[in-house]
Amino acid sequence: MVDAMRESLLDYTKRLRPYFVWSVLLFGLGALAGVLLVNLHAGLAGQLEKSLMGFAGMFRGLSKLQLAGAIFLNNSVKSAMAIFLGTLLGILPVVFLLVNGAALGAIVSVSLGSRGIWQSTMAILPHGVIELPAVFLATSIGLLLGSHLFKRLLRRQPKPLRQELAHASRFLFWVIVPLLLIAALIEAYLTPVLAKL
Repeated sequence: MVDAMRESLLDYTKRLRPYFVWSVLLFGLGALAGVLLVNLHAGLAGQLEKSLMGFAGMFRGLSKLQLAGAIFLNNSVKSAMAIFLGTLLGILPVVFLLVNGAALGAIVSVSLGSRGIWQSTMAILPHGVIELPAVFLATSIGLLLGSHLFKRLLRRQPKPLRQELAHASRFLFWVIVPLLLIAALIEAYLTPVLAKL
């Protein structure tokens, strides 16, 4: 039973590969746009920094466990949306990747100027190495579902959509959610410590 489940998840991961590549490329494109935007518009950096401080202030009174829970819930909901709203011809995952890529690119650009390379890297890298691949897997599924529906509309895909949704739900529960949980715990407990070194 466990071996069959593992094989099924591995096979599904292989199917996601081309969509994963597209996810990384779209996110990278968004990140580049974010960096260019901040560097071309000097006033934007200050506005972004104020917004970030305000956003961080919302979580200031939380315990580490509560913070991890809030991060996990936020990322899980967004990942589920990227997956299941991907059925709308894959439009939402594309927008999600470009917008979040731009946001991260802008944040990193501002952070490098104010905090330096070490702190900026440590503020993202410890949890990012797990969180970003998990998010890319979610958007990959969204793109796959969008592609599947498009092929169904053209009558080139015999498999019913509900079968693909079942695969997607299983992968979300067994792979993406655990990765997001680990990333949230690292972000709440370890990232702040490393960023202060």
